[in-house]
Amino acid sequence: GDALVAFEMNGDPLPRDHGYPVRAIAPGHAGARQCKWLHKIIVSDKESQTSWQQKSYRGFAPDITFENQLAHWPPKRLDQAPIVQEMPVQSFVCNPPQNSVIGGKSATDVTVKGVAWSGGGRKIERVDVSIDGGKTWTASELYKPIEQRRNRHWAWTQFSQTIPLPEEIQKKLRSGQTVTLDIVSKAMNSDFNLQPETMEPYWNARGICINHWYHIKAEMDPNKDKSFVRHNPGAQQFGNTPSGGHFEKQWGLHGFTSDPDHADAANFKVKEGGDTYHLEHGGGSGNVNVEDLDDDDDDDEE
Repeated sequence: GDALVAFEMNGDPLPRDHGYPVRAIAPGHAGARQCKWLHKIIVSDKESQTSWQQKSYRGFAPDITFENQLAHWPPKRLDQAPIVQEMPVQSFVCNPPQNSVIGGKSATDVTVKGVAWSGGGRKIERVDVSIDGGKTWTASELYKPIEQRRNRHWAWTQFSQTIPLPEEIQKKLRSGQTVTLDIVSKAMNSDFNLQPETMEPYWNARGICINHWYHIKAEMDPNKDKSFVRHNPGAQQFGNTPSGGHFEKQWGLHGFTSDPDHADAANFKVKEGGDTYHLEHGGGSGNVNVEDLDDDDDDDEE
């Protein structure tokens, strides 16, 4: 009953990357169900058979891999891979930003802000925050400018909390030492579902519905005023991956490229240095023509 056909966003015509001229909005459901560039609506008693519904957003068991089970469709026991409709409870910290340097001069506390949401219209009841990687927690203050009905909590909930710095951290800052904070958020919805600490129990080949604790790495500079916030130029990796933001395998050495059973049939081959190049098959003769790549391509961002 709350679905929309949207042609405007914030009072302006819908931007093209948001589905111009019109898109569907199905509150509480996964983003894949919010169809963009809508040109017709079909009322049917049958489920959509498109790949986006039937293949792309299924939650497979942890032992199902692309190389062994999903290389050929359909895989066995498709009944154990439900189609995603509603997303799990989630939250992430917005301030301080990821990989930031913040002022620590005379600092006695740090303010943490972010947003939380849960699928199916379930309400965000609490968001706990931590600055020591989850060793200790404190509940944040929640803010949502509108009041929504039970199981109709479609909007994001904002959270914030000012956390006192432990005395040992304040002592390090006073002595001129840089301090690294591991800032974490953990949301709970109205069904008392909590974000898990790690992603390993929820790992799946599609990488969907992963909602473990969100970590922010922030350095406190003892020589900068408290209002100072800058991106850390020396921290280029995303800090929330299980590996701490660094690829456990060199980029390109993954998936079919690292699987000997599929190496000969791979669309990508690994060249020296770990980058990949595409193979073009010509005329059905079995001959392979490799695209010429400039040396500059080796410097492309991963």
